[in-house]
Amino acid sequence: MDKKTYKQRSEELKEALLDAQFELKRQQGGPVLILISGNDFAGKAELIYTFYGWLDTRRLNTRAFNLPAGIEKRMPRLWRYWRTLPPSGELGFYLGSWYHQPLMRFSRGQISEAHFQSAMEEIVRFETLLTREGVSIVKLWLHLTGPDTSKKPSADTFKQTVAMREWGDFSAADYDQVRDAAQRMEHLTSTEAAPWIRVQSSDENYRDIRVAEIILDTLQQRLEADTQESQPPVSDWPGATHRVLQELDYSARLSKDDYKEQLETWQARLRELVRHPRFNRHSLLLVFEGSDAAGKGGTIRRITQCLDPRHLRVHGTAAPTAEEATQPYLLRFWKRIPAPGNVVIFDRSHYGRVLVERVEGFCPATRWQQAYQEINDFEQQLHQSGTLVIKFWLAITEEEQLRRFKAREKSSVKRYKLTDEDWRNREKWPAYEQAVNDMVAHTSTRHAPWYLLSSEDKRHARVEALKIVCEQLEQRLERGKKQ
Repeated sequence: MDKKTYKQRSEELKEALLDAQFELKRQQGGPVLILISGNDFAGKAELIYTFYGWLDTRRLNTRAFNLPAGIEKRMPRLWRYWRTLPPSGELGFYLGSWYHQPLMRFSRGQISEAHFQSAMEEIVRFETLLTREGVSIVKLWLHLTGPDTSKKPSADTFKQTVAMREWGDFSAADYDQVRDAAQRMEHLTSTEAAPWIRVQSSDENYRDIRVAEIILDTLQQRLEADTQESQPPVSDWPGATHRVLQELDYSARLSKDDYKEQLETWQARLRELVRHPRFNRHSLLLVFEGSDAAGKGGTIRRITQCLDPRHLRVHGTAAPTAEEATQPYLLRFWKRIPAPGNVVIFDRSHYGRVLVERVEGFCPATRWQQAYQEINDFEQQLHQSGTLVIKFWLAITEEEQLRRFKAREKSSVKRYKLTDEDWRNREKWPAYEQAVNDMVAHTSTRHAPWYLLSSEDKRHARVEALKIVCEQLEQRLERGKKQ
C-alpha cells in the first residue's frame, strides 16, 4: 500500500474507530479481545503501537504473556488469562495468548498430537464460554511470505521498536514447524464466533490498515448486536430422573456426647492433614450449598476452627455487583480459587447460575443449561492442577425449614438471617428441588462428586462433612506420595 493511500485510509479509520470505541464504553459492551500471534518479525508489537497512537489509550489493555513462572506454573493453565480479562467497554490486546504455550510445545515436538488436540478443545470451550457471555474475540495470525519469512531485523530496527520474541531463536526450519502447527491450530479452533484471520504482514502499511478494518468491523457488529435476541434451547441436558433429595435418609441423628467426641477427633485429623508437607503441592476448595437454614454457616465454622487463618479464605457468594454483572459469570470464582497449600471455602458458589438464577428467572434457560458443562470444565481444570474440590449439599425437609424459620424470628441473635426472600423461596420449593436434582445429575463427576448430607440434625451434618473432607484429603495426599 502506497503512503498516500495509507494516509487517507488511516485518517478515515482513526475517526471511525474512536467513535466505535467511545460508543462501546457508553454501552458497556464487550470487552473486545484481540489476540495477535504470528511470526516474530511480522510486526506484532509495532502493530499495537499503531493503535496506541490512534485510539484512546485509557480504554486499551495490553497483556503480554511469557511462559508460566512462579505461582502460575502451579495454578490451572487458564487461570492467568481469566484474571487479566479487561473490563466491559474496553479493548484488550493479547500477545502470547492462551494459544502460545501449547503451540510452541507442539512445534518443538514436546507434546503429542493427542495432547495438542486436547489443549485446543479446552481453548474452544473457553472461548465459547466467553463469547456466550458477551466477549468478542478477534484472533489474528500475522504472517510473512517469500524469502524474508525468517529474516531478522537490523540493529537499527530494534532501536526503534520493542519486539516481543515469542519463539526465541528459531531458525527458518523451526518456523516451518511453527507454520505447520499453526495451520493445525487454526483448523481445530476456528469457530463461527471466533475464527482465525490471517493477515499478510510483509507490508506494514497494508498490515495496519487491514487489522484496523477487522477491529472496526468487530466493534460495529458488537454495537449492532441485539443482546436480547432469543437463543434456541439446549437439549443436551435433560431433567434428572433420579430424585436424590426426596430419596435421602433424613433420620440420621448424633447424641451430644458422640458429637463432641467425633468433632474433636475429625478436627484434629484435619489439622494434621493441612499441615502435612505434601499438602503444599495441593490445595482444597470446599463448596457449600443447601436449603435456606440448613446449617451451612455452622458447618463451615466447625471446619475453619481447626485451620490456620493465614492460609484460609471463606467467600460468601451473594448476587453479583453491578460491575460483576457485566463480566463473564465464572470470573469472580476464578479470582478466588486457592493457591497451593491453601484452603478456600465457598458459602454459596458458582452453582448459583443453575440454582437461584434458574429458578428465579435471572438468566435465560439457554445460559443455565450451558453452565453445566462450563462448571464441569472449571472443576476439571482445578482437579488437574492439584486442587481437591469437595462439594456439599446440606438438605432439610420443608417442615424442618419452617420450624427453623419460626425459631429465627424469635431469636435476637439470629433474626437478621431471616429475610422476605427466604419466605418467598419456600413458595418455590418444588422448583428448587428439581434444580438440585438436575445439578447433581449433571455436575457430580468422578473428580468432583456431590455429597448430599441430611442436616435435620446439625450435629450429624457437621461431623459427616468433616469426616468426608479428612478422608478425601487423606486419599489425595496418599496418591501424591506415590507420584
